[in-house]
Amino acid sequence: MSVYTRLNINELSPVVTRLKLDPIKSLEGISAGVVNTNYKLTTDSQKYVLTLVEDPQEAVALPFIAGLLTHLAKKGIPCPHPVADTKGKAYFSIKNRPSLLAGFLNGSSPTEPTKTHCYEIGKILATIHIAGADFPQVRQNPMGAEKWAELLNKIGPMLQTKDSTTMEILLNELQWLEDNFQNPELPKGVCHGDLFPDNSLFVEEKLTGVIDFFFACNDLYIYDLAVARNAWCFDVKGKPIPGYWEKLLDGYEKIRPLTKKEKKHLTTTARAAALRFSLTRLHDNFFPRSGETVTKKDPQPFLERLKYFRQL
Repeated sequence: MSVYTRLNINELSPVVTRLKLDPIKSLEGISAGVVNTNYKLTTDSQKYVLTLVEDPQEAVALPFIAGLLTHLAKKGIPCPHPVADTKGKAYFSIKNRPSLLAGFLNGSSPTEPTKTHCYEIGKILATIHIAGADFPQVRQNPMGAEKWAELLNKIGPMLQTKDSTTMEILLNELQWLEDNFQNPELPKGVCHGDLFPDNSLFVEEKLTGVIDFFFACNDLYIYDLAVARNAWCFDVKGKPIPGYWEKLLDGYEKIRPLTKKEKKHLTTTARAAALRFSLTRLHDNFFPRSGETVTKKDPQPFLERLKYFRQL
């Protein structure tokens, strides 16, 4: 989450009317994350998170995201529940940005995750996979393998000049994954796609919410698990933390045991996830978005993850 588009309370009057909200008391920008504009919106009776989608190409995914959040919330998943108008539509436009308003969840994102956090994240990720199995809509992964090649082609000339060794690693990894990543025999379905610590909420070590489903899609379940492994099981320098992956996996398998074939591909999908985030963070450093408050993240720790997984 970041703030690219500035808003004031008066500009939200049409939203208040359409969604029949109480008068807005405060509007605060949320700076965490990198993709969309987010605000905490407070009325006399409730708190909400307002999201403005900044990439027009992602706007087509709003019906999927709003529908999925509604579906998961009804099944007891602690995720934001979109606010719909009287016709049942839960997305609209603000300043020409496709937008979504959802209920605010209590808790905070862990800055120093523990093994217990990892265990709880494994459990909720598996629960999301099971709860989403009967969701009828489908969305292809917007950051899938085709996107990796596109990103590398875009950043390649600059990266080759700045760090030719890293460029060679990324190119070799992309070529290897083209032959080894996708397996049609592995279970797939609805995935969160971006379950990092800043997309989770805890009160101490009790999970209270999972947020930011804007990368949600249909993909391999173990790829979603690999994203979480990359996100939760390494230190700030990109080194694995002993015991964290084991706790994450234990939590996941408590809810949804992996098949033998899935277990054989855990390292491959971990490499794929490490490549995906290495590429997107490199891209965002070479081509930063402009905005009032923008979070830019260091790609080096994910390059270290990729090197680690390549050695397994």
